[in-house]
Amino acid sequence: MSLVFRALQQFGQWLTEEEDLDRSPLDRMRPPVVPEQPVPVLADDQIRTLLAGCAGRDLVSRRDEAIICLFMDTGARRAEIANLTVEDVDLTQDVIHILAKGRKGCAVPFGSKTGISLERYLRVRSKDRWAKKTDALWLGEKGRGSFSADGIRQMLWRRGEAAGIKGLHPHQFRHTAAHTWTPG
Repeated sequence: MSLVFRALQQFGQWLTEEEDLDRSPLDRMRPPVVPEQPVPVLADDQIRTLLAGCAGRDLVSRRDEAIICLFMDTGARRAEIANLTVEDVDLTQDVIHILAKGRKGCAVPFGSKTGISLERYLRVRSKDRWAKKTDALWLGEKGRGSFSADGIRQMLWRRGEAAGIKGLHPHQFRHTAAHTWTPG
């Protein structure tokens, strides 16, 4: 709404400069007050429920848990997580090396619980037949090759539905991570 007001204000100013109007009709108007809408963040119990749904020992459960933990710890974007390779994970330094927006590479730290999730996933991943065929970190289920960014979106939606979180999307983790990092 504020953008529309600003555009009309500029138009009114242009009309007065062109001498089509003596004065802009918006001269005495104030911009509208747009109420700030809080960004939805995940509650601690929702995260616990979400992770509890990934409690299995199979490839899919371990993969999903590691992805969710990475989202929570790093606040990384979906594409940054999806494009990780096995070599991008440094378990000795507890960092992932991502290619961020603007094609900038950076090391992003993660916590010890995420490190444990990644180690568990990598052990199961190494036994999968696709492990030797791709350097992509995330493998799809049922021998379908690497896991895409859209696969991550679908997985989160499915895991969210099972945990009672309607419309869970990857960017929600980014907001939750930022909310967690904000002091106060």
